[in-house]
Amino acid sequence: MLQSWFAAVCSAAVLASAVTAGDAYDAQAQAIVDGFSADQLLGQMTQLTLATVMNGTTRTLNETAVRSFAKQHVGSYLNTYWDGPVNGSYGYNASEFRSIIQRIQEISMEENGGHPIIYGIDSVHGANYVD
Repeated sequence: MLQSWFAAVCSAAVLASAVTAGDAYDAQAQAIVDGFSADQLLGQMTQLTLATVMNGTTRTLNETAVRSFAKQHVGSYLNTYWDGPVNGSYGYNASEFRSIIQRIQEISMEENGGHPIIYGIDSVHGANYVD
């Protein structure tokens, strides 16, 4: 009986702390959004594919394009598959993806008041084309 009571009290404490932490994050996010201009809000709701910031057939990051979109407050990117092989590969490996995403994040935060972007991975197709 004592063990059941103790487990219930511990569970309630864990749930209460999770709700409190969630509320704090919600308040922080709301404070950021409340400070956005109309242009920033529109930009944050814009999602581009990774292809929009890549250099043609070399599949390297076009940092000038990333910087331009960051100045327009673009809020997220979604990865896309390649339309054919580049140097015998049909996709990036995990390290290459991480490097590209980190660089997009760095540039976006430099140009966009420190606001991070969201990077989405296509869970249906995404795992199929990561080398």
